[in-house]
Amino acid sequence: MDYIKRTAEEISKHALGVIGQIDKKEKDKMMDTIILSEATFIVGSGRSELIGKAFAMRLMHLGFTVYVVGDVTTPAIKNTDCLIAISGSGETKVVTTASQTAKEIGSTVIGITANLNSTLGKLIDVKVNIESKSKEPWEHPTSHELKGNYDDLAPMGTLFEDSTHLFLDGLIAEFMHRLGKKEDDLKMRHATME
Repeated sequence: MDYIKRTAEEISKHALGVIGQIDKKEKDKMMDTIILSEATFIVGSGRSELIGKAFAMRLMHLGFTVYVVGDVTTPAIKNTDCLIAISGSGETKVVTTASQTAKEIGSTVIGITANLNSTLGKLIDVKVNIESKSKEPWEHPTSHELKGNYDDLAPMGTLFEDSTHLFLDGLIAEFMHRLGKKEDDLKMRHATME
């Protein structure tokens, strides 16, 4: 249990630190963009995709029209829609390709990444920086609080993915407050065929 407890403590501490550094204006732009869009599309790969799917589910529970890129029932994106692109490195091919396509169509691209200087970083309209080690080691973290060797406790993209998940769950709570929704409102849209 020591490893589990220590890992949970370190990941939680890291997540709180990076979430606290997210630009409030960009967070507000992300929420406004989702509210004003006809539909929200979400793209990621691997664990980032799973976190995106969890967020998509909660957006659906709140009454938003939401799709996950790659699902067979996902329609074409339009210029009245937005795309949420999740990639720690900002170089994940499926994410950068989807973002480029969305940009060409005129959709608003919201990027969640640890690397704003990446291919994804250059494509996004709304920038959510989750400063974390992704798959590659950090070379120059900008905050002394974020330095440290997390490799044994949180390998590869764990810090980015877990921090992103907590940020997006927090965003759902803020949406609930902003839209005047309660848990019972979300339960009404929960799956009945399980």
